[in-house]
Amino acid sequence: MIGIDYSSKFSLWLAQGCCSAGSIAKQLADYESCHGANDGTYWFWFELLWRDYFRFLHFKYDKRLYHSKGLSKLPGNQFDSEKFIKWSSGTTGESLIDAGMRELKKTGYLSNRMRQIVASYWIYDMRGDWQAGCAWFEYQLIDYDVYSNQGNWLYIAGKGTDPRGGRPFNVAKQTQDHDRDGIYRQMWLT
Repeated sequence: MIGIDYSSKFSLWLAQGCCSAGSIAKQLADYESCHGANDGTYWFWFELLWRDYFRFLHFKYDKRLYHSKGLSKLPGNQFDSEKFIKWSSGTTGESLIDAGMRELKKTGYLSNRMRQIVASYWIYDMRGDWQAGCAWFEYQLIDYDVYSNQGNWLYIAGKGTDPRGGRPFNVAKQTQDHDRDGIYRQMWLT
């Protein structure tokens, strides 16, 4: 979650319209033609497809995506300002979450993995209102894209088209998988 190799860093350029998913896809196809496909190129394609999927989701469902229920029939969590302050300021007491939220506040950026982890924690562990988290990301992210941001929050909260009804992440497992040595947490918590 640290360094130049964990993310393409194209999200800012895509969000600002400086390049298109199509132009990146062309270069990716050319790369695979010369060098072959690998895990990195697979995930790159996968994330480009998600961007398009979330855009098409907006064309189909429009305003329904902004209701607290989203596309589901279940109500969302209620907003709690005290919990929101702890989450948004990175003072929850959960070190991986706090590191992620502090990185977001200081840089305006988070890796896709950390976005999912902190969103899940807000929704499922803190029982927070997904719309408040979504709005916080809109306010903080330098690579903010309405379709991707809204789509990802709906997906994690179980308010989109995913039939599984939400994506709770196990923070202990995520910490073990992605920051076993604690370098990421040390970087943002000291």
